[in-house]
Amino acid sequence: MRKFNSLKLYRDAYSGHPPEIWTLAIITLINRIGTMVIPFLTVYLTTILGFSLKQAGILVSAFGFGSLVGSYIAGRLCDTIGENRVILASLFTSGFLLVFLQFAETFTQFFSLIFITAAFGEGYRPALMVAMANYVPKAEMGRTFSFMRLAINLGMSAAPVIGGITAVHLGYAWLFWIDGVTCIAAALYFWQAKKHWRVKPNVEKQNGSERSQAKTLPAHKDIKFMIYIGATLLAGVAFLQWFHSVPVFLKTVWHYDEQLIGILLGFNAVLVVLIEMPAIHALEKAGKTRITLLIGLACIGIAYLFFLMPKALAVCFFALIFWTLGEIFYIPLNNATALNMSPASKRGEYTAWYWMVWSLAHVLGPPLGLGLADELGFDLFWLLLAGLAAVSFFIYQVLLKKTV
Repeated sequence: MRKFNSLKLYRDAYSGHPPEIWTLAIITLINRIGTMVIPFLTVYLTTILGFSLKQAGILVSAFGFGSLVGSYIAGRLCDTIGENRVILASLFTSGFLLVFLQFAETFTQFFSLIFITAAFGEGYRPALMVAMANYVPKAEMGRTFSFMRLAINLGMSAAPVIGGITAVHLGYAWLFWIDGVTCIAAALYFWQAKKHWRVKPNVEKQNGSERSQAKTLPAHKDIKFMIYIGATLLAGVAFLQWFHSVPVFLKTVWHYDEQLIGILLGFNAVLVVLIEMPAIHALEKAGKTRITLLIGLACIGIAYLFFLMPKALAVCFFALIFWTLGEIFYIPLNNATALNMSPASKRGEYTAWYWMVWSLAHVLGPPLGLGLADELGFDLFWLLLAGLAAVSFFIYQVLLKKTV
């Protein structure tokens, strides 16, 4: 009976998605499988083109600044020209820009092209979020985000492997071609598939009071939403240190090699793929969105505290388990809550602010994290990250009592 219930949980989690959501998941998968330039950009800039590490760092930061600008502009455009046009423009334009990027030679050319490519490419995120909201009820938004994250994780787990093999055997130029062509292929598929989409059912059901509120309450004047994304910024900076600071700590302080670090990161992806969809589906169905989000944030903070313990492989894996549970419980439900807080007629504007915050966390996270670790030492740094998670936890706990 327990086995049957588990199978039913998996089946229920993956079934029942509208065809429009399947289309969005497929184009996301195609797009992410082809994401090969960014993972190897620093290596390409330093080893092939001869830029210094400092120059490469500045060039990579252009991607973060571009995504910050692109997220805002794309979100606002969703409310004026429509999210479908934004998705098409993002995929088509970034595809051609990625192909063209390989022909840049000077520092200025690279900075400009990386910035513009990121602005167009990352504009896909808020548009995707708005498109999802049109076809999914609020009560199922967390499950839908988990489904979309599954497509992202599957694509991003394959992309570095394919990209590494391609770079070694065919050369780096092929990475730009593959990345660009897959973006264009995703755009072409979306262009054809969207012809069969239904009229936006959730927008049609929007009542008059919500429309009136949406016209009079821009995102930057919505105090609850601004506090919410402020807490998201704090949590996001802490969350992203797993990718930026933890590998450096494991390599330089605990002296583990890249193979073990790679296994840790890879095992995280496996756990997310296996657990997230059924877990979020069951918890959301039970009405546990708020408490699950809070538990996820607590797990993220606790994960860093494990690194205060003496060096041991078991410590690494316990930290991994807690951080992965934090990712599973926090990320999809945080995305869903932000989307559910937005009025339909200004959904693009709200999602623009939300993704700007995540882009800002990506920009601030690496220099702040590694800089503080260098100044304070890693022990104080882990305590600081746990403190950031705790502050975010308190803000969410107070704010979401009346929101979720």
